Amino acid sequence: MKNTFFTILLIFPLLAFSQILWDDFEENRIGYYEFVHGGMTERFENPNPSSSTNNSELCAQYVRNPGEMYDVIVLVANGSFTNLEDYLNGSKTMKVDVFSPGPGIPLQITLEDSSVAGATNYPDGRHSIYTATTTVTNEWETIEFIFDSRPDNSVLDANVTSLILLFDIGSNSDDTYYFDNVYGPEFNNQCASINSNPSINLADWDCHWNIGVCPSNTPCSSYDYISGWLNQAYNPDNSSINTSKYCGSYTRNPDGNGEDVFIMYFKNGALDLSTNKYFNFQIYGPPRPIYVSFQDNAGNEVVPFNSNVSSLNTWEQFSVDLSSGLGQDIVRAVFFIDQSVINWDEYLIDDIHMSSIALENKNISSSKLIDIYPNPVTDNLNCYFENNNEVNAKIINVTGKILFSKNIKPGHNVIGINDLTSGFYLLEIKINDITYFHKFQKID
Repeated sequence: MKNTFFTILLIFPLLAFSQILWDDFEENRIGYYEFVHGGMTERFENPNPSSSTNNSELCAQYVRNPGEMYDVIVLVANGSFTNLEDYLNGSKTMKVDVFSPGPGIPLQITLEDSSVAGATNYPDGRHSIYTATTTVTNEWETIEFIFDSRPDNSVLDANVTSLILLFDIGSNSDDTYYFDNVYGPEFNNQCASINSNPSINLADWDCHWNIGVCPSNTPCSSYDYISGWLNQAYNPDNSSINTSKYCGSYTRNPDGNGEDVFIMYFKNGALDLSTNKYFNFQIYGPPRPIYVSFQDNAGNEVVPFNSNVSSLNTWEQFSVDLSSGLGQDIVRAVFFIDQSVINWDEYLIDDIHMSSIALENKNISSSKLIDIYPNPVTDNLNCYFENNNEVNAKIINVTGKILFSKNIKPGHNVIGINDLTSGFYLLEIKINDITYFHKFQKID
């Protein structure tokens, strides 16, 4: 009996902290920053990387908006909640690493249904409130948020959509804060079953993030170096070539000569071009010239790439053949968009990955000839197309390997994909000498 009791004592403290990591601003993120009142820079240089509490290279910097007494950071979950009872009764808690300007500053987390909660209708939509207070000045500390109240009992756990973080609630300060390692409640994370290969899946702002972490011997801030602002955003057109829910949003911030740049490093080191020689990415925005410089550790250009965004606010696919750089170490890509022009245009970027085949700037979803559904898909992928003859359909994984190849007839076809593991794939169909690609996600 004594041994059993001792075991229970050991297990119970662990249960109190069995949350999940929502964001560490380096490799892990399972949410989306939908709205902030102040100025937030994601992946900012840690102000004290020698701290025993948080020695990460990167964190988030946040500057409060003095015009808002209840300045909020809205983090939307990448899935649905199931059970928040443990957070209400205190057997589990949320925690965040915080670097603040002083002790005694009130902090708050609110779990809410953002489709109901609004700026002027408190307490509607607010499921529960959790509070904490800072204790040190300009040092990292792990803040644990304790249950405070349940403002709107009508909000069910399953209807909670967002975690709202507030610094110095009820004030009009413009102080600067840093935060990191956000641990929040568990939810049905759509990325949990997706395996990320850091050599192939570089970034999609949904489930993969394998770029932007600087080498330890290199001073760095957000995204190693960027002139403008790079954040996560909702995909404005997921019915076309890009079916993802989220993407990256980049806003230019040129100098007096119109120069604007952002540099991305590859988490796994130099790109392995022995099998996958194509660097792929998608861009959405105004028609402008693009230049990408693929460089080695010394900043020497290994492969240059010149192109243009040709259509206004339409996703376009770009594939860069890096085979001329085989045998050289390509460790970073430097993007220049609309150089020598002074503007603050916003561009969306997504689906940065390596492949063994070049992806054409075509898509099935926007074609009137073809209809593909559903996406994501669990077992059967439906394909309808109009044509006079049979066509060949292929399913290709992210490494370029053909997993399925079959001729299909005009009209409605069902392609069984039960044997595929969870992840992202391409469906390739060739009609009248035009090859169409459709990215889809297989889920369990």
